[in-house]
Amino acid sequence: MIRRRRVGVLLVLLGALAALVAPGAFAHESTPTGVQRIELDLGARELALTITAPPEGGGRLPVVVLPRGEAPPGEVMLAAVRPGEEPANPVAVPVAPVGQPHEVALTADAPGAWEITVADGTTVARVPVTVAAPAPTPGWVWAVRVGAVLGVIALIAALAQSVRQRPRLALGLGAAALVGLTVAATAVAMAPSSATTTPEAAPAPAPVTAPPAGGHAGHGGAAPSAPAPVPMTSGSVVATASTTSPAVPGAPVDLELDLTDSSTGAVVDDLAIHDDALIHLAVIGPDQQLAHVHPVRTAPGHYVVRLTPGVAGRYGVFAEMERAGDGGHQVARTAFEVPGPSTVSVPPAPGPGMREVAGMQVDVAVPEAVAGRPTSVTATFGQGGRQVTDLQGWLGMAGHLLVLGPGLGGAPDPTDPASAFGHVHDMSAAGPAGTYGPRITFEHTFPRAGRYQLWVQVQRDWQIVTVSVTVDVAPAAGPQP
Repeated sequence: MIRRRRVGVLLVLLGALAALVAPGAFAHESTPTGVQRIELDLGARELALTITAPPEGGGRLPVVVLPRGEAPPGEVMLAAVRPGEEPANPVAVPVAPVGQPHEVALTADAPGAWEITVADGTTVARVPVTVAAPAPTPGWVWAVRVGAVLGVIALIAALAQSVRQRPRLALGLGAAALVGLTVAATAVAMAPSSATTTPEAAPAPAPVTAPPAGGHAGHGGAAPSAPAPVPMTSGSVVATASTTSPAVPGAPVDLELDLTDSSTGAVVDDLAIHDDALIHLAVIGPDQQLAHVHPVRTAPGHYVVRLTPGVAGRYGVFAEMERAGDGGHQVARTAFEVPGPSTVSVPPAPGPGMREVAGMQVDVAVPEAVAGRPTSVTATFGQGGRQVTDLQGWLGMAGHLLVLGPGLGGAPDPTDPASAFGHVHDMSAAGPAGTYGPRITFEHTFPRAGRYQLWVQVQRDWQIVTVSVTVDVAPAAGPQP
């Protein structure tokens, strides 16, 4: 009977030992740590990528490619590479039909900085991703393991028949067992709770690199050379826009955007994905037509997007971005020229009220627009006498409102720095079917009185619908006597 009790005690102690010294799941996660979406306007294609981060230390990296808009037939090539490297074994992904996702499994087999390349045969987009290193085992876990091992071994030894015949040795081993198990129990009791543990800091971003000499890697077939580290600051971003060839009204052209730091002149390559994009680019022409696009990163600090300018003249460019660390949210303004006679006379867009857009009846309401006061802008969508409730989320929101204020001439002017620019979201929750409508509502404070150009944007049937509205904002009332 005594021998059976000893065996039972030993089995219990060994089980406790195994539980205490087994690796904790919190220290070495093997499941993906997060999911990130990013929108890309790659040549003539509009793509949304959903990237599932690999486990800590590297591994399988699933990417879902969802085509939007009028995607041309064909395929794109995806690969996971180290920054600046050329893809060795790209995976072909068909991008049609529109709205049908296609998943591929890439591999990032080590921690650190990586890029997901997306190539259409002309341009190679490079989406930066970071694979986290395995988290170190906390000190309290080591205390549990070491204390438990010593305690259990000492206790097993103390229970041995030969040791029990030597009281002093048995007492010493018993004391050692008590100390070891007490250390283990104390470490468990003082371990930080998973609910209150402060998350570990994210891995440091990959070293910022300058564009290769003699061109921009990934565009036009140019191969990247070895990048060189460039120190960064958190100054404002300076954007410079140019076209790869002379722009012609009515013809597609690639617009290139180069980002530098205002403090140092260094290449800016520390942008974080925000609202499903690295850069939200608003391009507004002299005809007041808006292109809300998402350029692809082809090299550090260098972005490319394809546009079709409607008329000759000067185009305003507004690049919204978010820098990692303390850089914060920024809007960099620039412009580019489409040569030709500028004879456009653009009547203002309709004011609030009913209009027909993309086969829908859209009623825009902007009550009591007064400078300096919050104003509601509501667009109600209908079709054939019925409410439209199948609007799709875009960039994680129900809708977008872009705002351009009056310039020095009194009218909205995209190339006049005096024209205020704004970008507002409708963050309403989706309906039971995962869609939105019929009402899309925004709250915005117009900074000063005057005429504003507004663009309400929603997505339906994988197409972006833009509703233009002109709003006259009244001045705020003066102080009352």
